Amino acid sequence: MRYLRSPNIFQRVVVLFLIVIIPIYVLVLVIIHTSGVILHKEIAGSMESRISSYSELIDSEINHVAKLKTEYMYDEDLQQLSTVSIILTDYERLAAVNRLSRKLQLFKDSSRIVQDVQVYIPNIQKTIGIMSYSKPMGDEEKAMIREVNTDHSPKIVSWQNQLILALYDPPNSGARTNFYFKIELSPHLLIESLMKITAKEDGRFYLMDKANTWMLSNASGSSEQKPQNAVQAFLNGSSDPQNSGFGNLTLDEENYFGAYRSSNYSNTTLLVAVPDRQVFGLLNRYSQLFWILSALSIVFVFVYSQRLYLLIHRPLQVMVRALRKVENGDYNIYLKHRKHDEFQYVYGQFNMMVNRLRELIHEVYEQRIHTQQAELKQLQSQINPHFLYNTIFVLHRMAASYGLPDVTRFTDYLGKYFLFLTRTGASEISLADEWNHAIIYTEIQKIRFADRIEVVWSELPESFHAIRVPRMIIQPLLENAYKYALEKKRRNGMLRIAAAAEDGNCLRIHIEDNGEHLEEEDLKRLVYSLNEGAINRETTGMVNVHRRLQLHYASRAGLSFERSELGGLKVTIQIPQMEENEHVPTADCG
Repeated sequence: MRYLRSPNIFQRVVVLFLIVIIPIYVLVLVIIHTSGVILHKEIAGSMESRISSYSELIDSEINHVAKLKTEYMYDEDLQQLSTVSIILTDYERLAAVNRLSRKLQLFKDSSRIVQDVQVYIPNIQKTIGIMSYSKPMGDEEKAMIREVNTDHSPKIVSWQNQLILALYDPPNSGARTNFYFKIELSPHLLIESLMKITAKEDGRFYLMDKANTWMLSNASGSSEQKPQNAVQAFLNGSSDPQNSGFGNLTLDEENYFGAYRSSNYSNTTLLVAVPDRQVFGLLNRYSQLFWILSALSIVFVFVYSQRLYLLIHRPLQVMVRALRKVENGDYNIYLKHRKHDEFQYVYGQFNMMVNRLRELIHEVYEQRIHTQQAELKQLQSQINPHFLYNTIFVLHRMAASYGLPDVTRFTDYLGKYFLFLTRTGASEISLADEWNHAIIYTEIQKIRFADRIEVVWSELPESFHAIRVPRMIIQPLLENAYKYALEKKRRNGMLRIAAAAEDGNCLRIHIEDNGEHLEEEDLKRLVYSLNEGAINRETTGMVNVHRRLQLHYASRAGLSFERSELGGLKVTIQIPQMEENEHVPTADCG
């Protein structure tokens, strides 16, 4: 059976926190849902109450107009003009018309929604209006008035872009008509009277007749067919389109919550629509708070769990990964722990262990390299090393026999130089031999550079002549000075080599030049190459000398770099004095 891995500490902590948080999360969700249902009902009830109030207001206004219209039907002047105008004198007829016109003005002023009032009297073939006395009423208009009054109830109809309340007298279809009474309602005044219904919200209202032949609205573009169709579709889709109801609808690509009420008296329907963002704004805020709380809860769980993870689990994982790297042979690893706790101590001990392992391996590795290099030199030395020296010696005797002193001197130096290089034997020589070999090297360079470079040597302290040092520790430093500092100088080059004993047990050899191209960054790079072991083309020889000195003297010797008083680089070789037949220095040059 396959082994099932049990959850780690971090996973268990997360699960525990989720068990605590989830019931609270569900409780908040139930509260928000319940609040939403209650809020929805309250908003619907509030809107229905307002719609009912304004719908009754419209019915009341229309009823007021209808009553005034009925009262004016029995006006004495209207009756005289419509029945016995033929027996009236011109003066009496004109006076009756003027009085009736003023009464129509009073009729208009007594209503908040009437725009104009007109009475057409067939007996005198004239239409009397407010301060007007015009031509007869057309047959189409009379037919419209008869058609809308078939049930003798006040109806608002749309005729030639006008909203009309009309009647005629007598209402009996078989009798002769005495007059036609036409009242024009003002759409602007109707809209204005309904504006307060949406004053608190950025909402819309629609007032229309049940037949959907006309519609008034405070919404811009309400005369377009698209909103009208949306409103009609909403009403047709309601459960009780003939009375009242509420629901959701979409107007101009925005969601609205709508409520409506129909009036059988005025044959109108009033619909109010408020954007969902305002109707359910409070509910949306609750929802946002819920999601914020949910997010914060999740963040809290993971932050706290992560905190535990950082304190315990992660340091252990770091230690395990580090041990695996060491197991795979990676010793260039260093663990850091910022907090002052037990893990800082464990990490510190681990770093000390890895560093010690790395040092031991490095020493073994370098010892192997030096052994291989020694073997290679031994193989190379099997080629007769004296052939080159003998050839140069023959050249030296020929130059002497021909009286060429400069060539004689040059070949003498060159022969001694190659004799030193091809000499076999121990890897250590006396410091005096190393010192003399370096002098021969500078003499050869003096012949090469003539008067361009001046070389100044000091005396080597006699007490250090016999000490044993690794071969070739001075010449690579001189070669580096010539190549990178003095070679390009046309004149006034300076190379100074001085040796000084300190406390009688430590020797410092200073090699200085007056090169002009040493920048501070170059000097820092040289120091870094010694401390970190970084090697590049320009520092290979010097770093090798430094490492060989440290290996030979147990890290108590080596090189150091600083800026020379001459302006160039100053390299200092530190060599402790060792007792005869001993491999441990008697003094530390640090």
